Formats: sequence, C-alpha cells, structure tokens
Amino acid sequence: MSTRRSDSAFPMAYNRDTDSLVEGMTKREYFAIMIMQAYTSTNTKFEDEYQKARLAVAEADALIDILAYEANPKG
Repeated sequence: MSTRRSDSAFPMAYNRDTDSLVEGMTKREYFAIMIMQAYTSTNTKFEDEYQKARLAVAEADALIDILAYEANPKG
C-alpha cells in the first residue's frame, strides 16, 4: 500500500462543538508532530520554533516519499 501526504492518519474525529464527524489529521501532519515531539524530548537546539517546524515537515515529507517508494519501487 502506498503512502501519500494527504492520506488520513485518523480517518474520523468527533467535534463536540458542532456535534459532527470531521476529517482527522493527515499522515503528514501526524508524522511532523511526532518528529517535533522527538526534537523537544532530546532538547535539540534550533534558532526558533519555525525552524523546528520546517525541519519536522521536511523530514515527514522525506519519510512519506521513502514509504511510497518502498511500496512501489518501479512506479
């Protein structure tokens, strides 16, 4: 199975304010959050939070690209 940036990590969520189901976060968002959490727990130093976020998103994109390639190396 291929992985795309827009794939849902959690397909549905419940919004209590509107009493409705909403789309969950994407795999890209989830991976970036987990990477930022790792940076925070290891006390990695950055110029500012934006640098940390940009790097986390870039690494999440790289992870997704590798997973997609491994799922379909000829495509």
